[in-house]
Amino acid sequence: MPFYRPTSHFLKTPAVRLLLLLGLSELIYLAVFSAPFSLSRLFATIPPVDYTKLTGYSLHGLVAFVAGLLLLFGLYSALLKWAATTGLPPWLPYSGLLFALTLFFSYPVLAIDMLIYAVLTRIWGQYGRNPLLGTPDSLPPSDPWAGLAAEWADIASPYGALWETLSLGLFKLAGGDFLSHLFLLKGVAVLAYLGCLILLGRILAQLRPEWRQVGMLAFAWNPLVLLETAQNGHNDILMVFFMLASLWVWLRAGAGEGRLWPALTVMPLLAMAVQVKFIPLLIAPLFILALTLAEKGWARRLGRFIGHSALFSLLVVLPLLPLWPGLDKWAVTGFSSGAGRSLSALLILALRPWLGLNVAFDLSRLLVNAAFLLIGWWAFWQHRDRLSQPRTLCYLSWLLFFWYVLLAMPVFHAWYLLWSLPFAILLLPERRPLLASLVFSLTALLIIPYFETVRAWFPVLLRNHLLGHLVGIPLLLGPPAWLAWRGWGTEEFKADL
Repeated sequence: MPFYRPTSHFLKTPAVRLLLLLGLSELIYLAVFSAPFSLSRLFATIPPVDYTKLTGYSLHGLVAFVAGLLLLFGLYSALLKWAATTGLPPWLPYSGLLFALTLFFSYPVLAIDMLIYAVLTRIWGQYGRNPLLGTPDSLPPSDPWAGLAAEWADIASPYGALWETLSLGLFKLAGGDFLSHLFLLKGVAVLAYLGCLILLGRILAQLRPEWRQVGMLAFAWNPLVLLETAQNGHNDILMVFFMLASLWVWLRAGAGEGRLWPALTVMPLLAMAVQVKFIPLLIAPLFILALTLAEKGWARRLGRFIGHSALFSLLVVLPLLPLWPGLDKWAVTGFSSGAGRSLSALLILALRPWLGLNVAFDLSRLLVNAAFLLIGWWAFWQHRDRLSQPRTLCYLSWLLFFWYVLLAMPVFHAWYLLWSLPFAILLLPERRPLLASLVFSLTALLIIPYFETVRAWFPVLLRNHLLGHLVGIPLLLGPPAWLAWRGWGTEEFKADL
């Protein structure tokens, strides 16, 4: 008998395979993404740095980043395939917390948003200025942290009243200490990650209990989720938590039929999501319609529609009034004036030589928004008679977020995929939305070293923005767009909803 067979048999035992998947993933997070980039050591670096600057735009840094991501996604995919066919320990989804805690102590190497959150809160907490009106460059020259806002120094907060109030509370809890405030912001992100994981498990237990563990693992071990929450500390994960909470209480109330209290819980929770970040306004009409159509009789439906709409509108507007900077000074409106690393940016760059910048900008925005609206309307029309069904609501929510980020978002960032991923998970066992979302997660992270490092190596890609985007944008958007479109709208797909 060959000597290697016992070892081979040993490696095939479920417990050992799980430990290998867990151990290898933890080693990659620790060695590639966390240990070299201590938050305590780097947080005061002005101007702030990112992965490429910290690794000196080196080949070693690029290979480590790309290889680390490919290995993490490979281990993650292997675990999902295994979980789909084999019963695994119920504690396994929560093992993602090990990775989250490993990344908790690392600097936000992929985006400096967390630093900006703290600087904007400092405007309010230290100097008593409205964070939706004051900008980091208005801080006194003597303030030691104003420089951390970098290129965002002239932009006020684009976030909601709930987020700013929460961050102010954390600032007070930290006693104004900047590093402590950063760790508390990270703590909120990790707690929201855990809350989303629990809610996904609860919702799947209602919708498809046999897919509960696979769905939880699909969220908990997703490298994009972990890097953009536990490492980079984006407040999007808190927004997602409130969206999922809104969906969960609706399910608990039996989809709202004949009951009043869902209106008193579903819409306030969704409004809380908006008060973190305003993007849930995109799917709020779907939630209102779903609650309305669960009622029987047009009179009751009309009454509930007016009631849900009024309650939601009040809960969005009223908390914002004390901080309202005026429409002309509201930072959210300014984000539509730029474009970068997106389909819109590619179209602008392609059309500019023939039409001029202004016409190219307006036409490209018109084209991408029209494409998004057509897709959204077509999907809504196809599923309009099922909107009161929870899975249909999840599907349309996923579709709107996914295609908005892919087509219409003027500036692309990887963490925007946090908006749609949970809804793709809730569509299991239908795998096409989840597969498209996972591939998008991978391309969104892999495109970072292209834009940040490869273009620096080849100045022609940096000088010629059209050429740079002609290479990067198809790599970023092509694979997920093809997967999302493939099989979409078939009778088989619609029957599963």
